[in-house]
Amino acid sequence: MQAFDYLFHPRSIALIGATAKKEKVGYALLKNILDGGYKGKLFLVNPKYDEIEGLKVYKSIDEINEDIDLAIIAVPLKIVPEVMEELGKKGVKSAVVISAGGRETGEEGRRLEDEIVNIAKKYGIRFLGPNCFGFINTEINLNANFGSSMPIKGDTAFISQSGALFASILDWAINENIGFSYCVSIGNMADIEFGELIGYLSKKENVKRILIYMESLKNVESFAKNALNVTPKIPIIIAKAGRSEHGIKAAVSHTGAIAGKDFLYSALFKRTGCVRALSVEALFDLTEGFSKQPLPKGNRFVILTNAGGPGVLATDRLDMWNLGPAQLSSETMEKLNKVLPPVWSKNNPVDIIGDAPPERYRKALDILLEADDNDGIIGIMTPQFMTKPYETAVEIVNLLNEKKSDKPFYFSIIGGQKVEKARQFLEKNKVAVYETPEEAVDSMVLSWKYNYLKSLIEKDSVKIYKSSESKSLIKQYLKNGKTLLTEYETKKILQSYGIPINKTILLKTIGEINDLKINFPVVAKISSPDILHKTEAGGVILNIENKQQLKKAFEEIIENAKNYKKEARIEGVIVEEQVEKGFELIIGSARDKLFKQYLMFGFGGVYTEFVKDVSFDFPPLSKNFAYEMIKETKVYKLLKKGFRNIPPANIDKLAEVLIRVSSLIYENPQIEELDINPLIVSGDNIYAVDGRIKLNKKTEEHLILKL
Repeated sequence: MQAFDYLFHPRSIALIGATAKKEKVGYALLKNILDGGYKGKLFLVNPKYDEIEGLKVYKSIDEINEDIDLAIIAVPLKIVPEVMEELGKKGVKSAVVISAGGRETGEEGRRLEDEIVNIAKKYGIRFLGPNCFGFINTEINLNANFGSSMPIKGDTAFISQSGALFASILDWAINENIGFSYCVSIGNMADIEFGELIGYLSKKENVKRILIYMESLKNVESFAKNALNVTPKIPIIIAKAGRSEHGIKAAVSHTGAIAGKDFLYSALFKRTGCVRALSVEALFDLTEGFSKQPLPKGNRFVILTNAGGPGVLATDRLDMWNLGPAQLSSETMEKLNKVLPPVWSKNNPVDIIGDAPPERYRKALDILLEADDNDGIIGIMTPQFMTKPYETAVEIVNLLNEKKSDKPFYFSIIGGQKVEKARQFLEKNKVAVYETPEEAVDSMVLSWKYNYLKSLIEKDSVKIYKSSESKSLIKQYLKNGKTLLTEYETKKILQSYGIPINKTILLKTIGEINDLKINFPVVAKISSPDILHKTEAGGVILNIENKQQLKKAFEEIIENAKNYKKEARIEGVIVEEQVEKGFELIIGSARDKLFKQYLMFGFGGVYTEFVKDVSFDFPPLSKNFAYEMIKETKVYKLLKKGFRNIPPANIDKLAEVLIRVSSLIYENPQIEELDINPLIVSGDNIYAVDGRIKLNKKTEEHLILKL
């Protein structure tokens, strides 16, 4: 047996802290194990009892003369180190530490957790928790948690970082007829964390998808490695809390973890092929779609409705995802005209009017399933006076069974009692049913997103550029004690990686202008490691047409810089060929405690921080994901089409620049921060016209994933 098999498929269990007091956790655990129907051996341990619920109670672990695969610990955390030591000497292979009071409570709790971890490592014990609810394995009828009844059997695995939410969701799932194979409350993750669990559960035949409620990650590398291996085979769907700054702080206090920036979680999920649900409820909405219908092969969706308003809501939701409704072909329109009333919408949404009988739904759906102009259909039904919900449901199920189409159909039935029979019939017959049009759209789009990301990962490969010149320059700068590089120094490094720059020359004295060889017009800028925002300091002058104007600009810039910051170190004035107007973009890189080095791309210039139109990823960057970074921004539409007198950008060349920047920071971990702003793009012309690099002698490995 592997380490996790002892935990999730134990042949024998010791419940430490079992009690007859019904208000206690130890009693709830005992009752759930007994009521669940677990067939293995169960040993109760508590020095205060001789018998509980007709079962013998042992005074200590040592009294048990049989092998124990799993120990479930429900005693105060301060006692757990002693218990873990006894388990180690007994040869117990796995444990669940239910007890709270660990790192989520402060320094003393952190010390206790660390002590427990050290003892467990000494004896090779793998454990869940502390501060968790336990777990459930429906395959062996083991309900080893203290908060919920046994769910129905299914092929979905669920991992929750919140114990209370774990119990609440399982209770809710029973009413929704959602089945599980494994349910795991992961707690503080002092030992077992998300990555290992994902890797283990994905290999089980009765796990077809993995749902996760996450507040934070402890080991990003483990998660990334396992998720990359798993998502090409089965979907991982994640509801991640802590989107806002206040939410992040709450997650830290709840789990005692280092919560990284939320946008980096989104970037990590994208890069590893995971689907991020918008809410906990959306986790199960997605389960409906993934388990009952084929995955969409594309993102052209059509809306079939008997009411205009809900159709508009669905369209608005598609727009939120930057997807308009699919354009119906003339052939599809002609076929619909033959079976629908003259007053139908003649567009997408396909509004078949409020008096639509079951046969009209069937005929319209039949045409849309056959059409080549869409990849999925979102049906909507409202209970109007003439509507026959149940009969319509029967017609739809019969049609889907006959067609066996590889195109998904999601159905939003709006209403209560009048549509309940229809809803139940559809759910029993493998149709994904949703209460609102928005839920149906979100699920359809995210189902496609999973398929799309999966295809990107499967086809992906990374090209890493190298430059001995950049390594030499960085080594020299650090040797000289330079950590914050000027624009001139930054551009030398960028150029060594094949990142295009406009011709740039550093003038240390005004006299050097006489021998200057450069094409006018030029831009003059202050060169100082102590002045980051040159424009604010009056340190930038544009449209300089000749050397005489340049001399005047040189003097003015030096004077402005001294007035702006008297103590600033001034190295001279940078003169560079002025670049024609274009889109102003930004490429950046910085470090995060948890995620280490990351990349940023988006709208640049002086309004970058105000507009905040940026996307994120991690080095090393592949061609596929370089394109994704560009496409995720709003400015992408302008780059693709052009704007006013600026021609469309060469997206291939822009992606290549991103890959080269990614290679630069991947190959040179001494780069702590990098900014190229603006990167001016106009047609085929791309220039890094300004930049900054911050170095750090204390290099830290920043690779979190590599395809």
